[in-house]
Amino acid sequence: MSIRFGVLLIPSPSFTARVYRARQLICGQYGSWAAEMHMLHLTVAGFFQCSEAALAEVEAGLQIAAEESRQREPRFSLHQQGVTGASGNIFLDLSGPQRPEALHKLHGDVVDIVRRVSGAVLEMEHVEGGYWPHVTMMQYAKLPSAVMADALEFAQGVVDDLAVPESTNAWRLLLVRFQSQAAEEDWSEGRWAPDLSWDIISSYPL
Repeated sequence: MSIRFGVLLIPSPSFTARVYRARQLICGQYGSWAAEMHMLHLTVAGFFQCSEAALAEVEAGLQIAAEESRQREPRFSLHQQGVTGASGNIFLDLSGPQRPEALHKLHGDVVDIVRRVSGAVLEMEHVEGGYWPHVTMMQYAKLPSAVMADALEFAQGVVDDLAVPESTNAWRLLLVRFQSQAAEEDWSEGRWAPDLSWDIISSYPL
């Protein structure tokens, strides 16, 4: 069994419920189930390696980061900008219209925590470059370009029809242990999708 860890942000339950239903409809319509294998979330730091002995240090750091975030701006706001995507992936964009500074600060703090912990290895894609807040609605779908264009239009229609709120609030920060036999030691390109499972190790109010 191959194991990775992730730090995830969960939006308010009412928003999560609407988006979860939208994701089900989109994935079901186009027969692509990778996104459905996950809980609904925004990734803060995903699929990193960490020794079990180092987890307590990660947990302690995340508790401090969540407390500091809560002191700065309790349950900070997030605003969805509709769906976007290409090449088999569809996302609900939560990057604006104004940059969510509280989320970017939290992301930077989490990345610093994981980088400092001996026994944890964070992939460079989570360290370098810009952080883009989003919820994955469909992932790794092998669709012809014309069908992908249809899927994007369908996804926006579903989001509109289900009246997904334009704004939500940060609710919880989670530390999660993921497991997959299929992924072996290569967690790229959705190799985890056939059998992904997870345990929530810790939950921190935001």
